[in-house]
Amino acid sequence: MIAQKREGSRKRRTRLRLFSLTLLLSCIILLNLPLYPSLVIRESASNHLVWNSRITSEQTFGLRWTHSIHRSAIEELYRIEDEQIILTEMSFHDYGIGMENDLAPGEELVVRDGLFRILHMNRIFPALHLFTGQVRANHTLLFAGTDIPLSSLVKPGTAITIQVEKRSILREIGGY
Repeated sequence: MIAQKREGSRKRRTRLRLFSLTLLLSCIILLNLPLYPSLVIRESASNHLVWNSRITSEQTFGLRWTHSIHRSAIEELYRIEDEQIILTEMSFHDYGIGMENDLAPGEELVVRDGLFRILHMNRIFPALHLFTGQVRANHTLLFAGTDIPLSSLVKPGTAITIQVEKRSILREIGGY
């Protein structure tokens, strides 16, 4: 009789331990599932996350900087689709050295109010790689109605990567 009680008690403990282990593993897996699409900026050399924000499909953002030669503002507009970054429009004040000079099929160059605009662009990038300006570029991320100078996120001259990532709850909490 006592042996049967001990055997029943061992079985209950074993079931409880197995249930607890299963529950713990399930929680770890759920916390690590990549669920939330985010636009992220990482330092290219270290892969260190310096900025991120959740996004929706078809969301847009922009990059603005000052051209190093003719020293006028250039602005690129991007759309996020299927975890890719698509350049949709570019605008600039001066047409000169280092500026886009070939239009892809379907693109249109429009001059309006002294501003050159290339419309209907559909240039796909898995990620954007750039060095933040050290002298005058003043790279700025245009996101959700906010201008975010990249020099406020990383030291000027730093190589960064801008890309779309699916992030997990654990990554969101931990910030990596």
